[in-house]
Amino acid sequence: MADKIKIVVIDDEPDYCEYLKEKLEATGNYEVTTTSHPEEAEKVIRDVTPALLLLDIVMPTRKGTDVIASLRKDPDFKRLPIIVVTGKGEMVFNKKKHDFQWIPNSKLVQERGPLLDARSAEALSEAYKANDYLAKPFAVDVLIEIMKDVLARSRKQATKQQDENI
Repeated sequence: MADKIKIVVIDDEPDYCEYLKEKLEATGNYEVTTTSHPEEAEKVIRDVTPALLLLDIVMPTRKGTDVIASLRKDPDFKRLPIIVVTGKGEMVFNKKKHDFQWIPNSKLVQERGPLLDARSAEALSEAYKANDYLAKPFAVDVLIEIMKDVLARSRKQATKQQDENI
């Protein structure tokens, strides 16, 4: 039997972390490590050396975008496949877009910075410097299909890079 694929889940909701761990490990294909403490992200990732990271973006103690930026600077993890799994990002976007005049010169934009205006999973994942994006709530089967796709693309890219280095 093949080795299980190591996954790290980082989300500030401990129940959500445990739910994903239970569902993914029940398939028999994954070994899942979770943390609901995003400030520990790099330590957990170094300890586990996962094949894939599932990461929330909106967390109270540390933004997922900060975790991604840190990983993309690290030579050991700059190519780690990351799937952004969040519901709050779109919810915040829709609320801000509805409640505020979100134009470049508005006081709110000047104080907080420009709002990400991306409409598709592909555009959102590119904006976040991740490999894919999945909005909560979702079916676990959908997550697994996205995970398989991201891992396949990652392997293909790694093989291409190895071939170019020869």
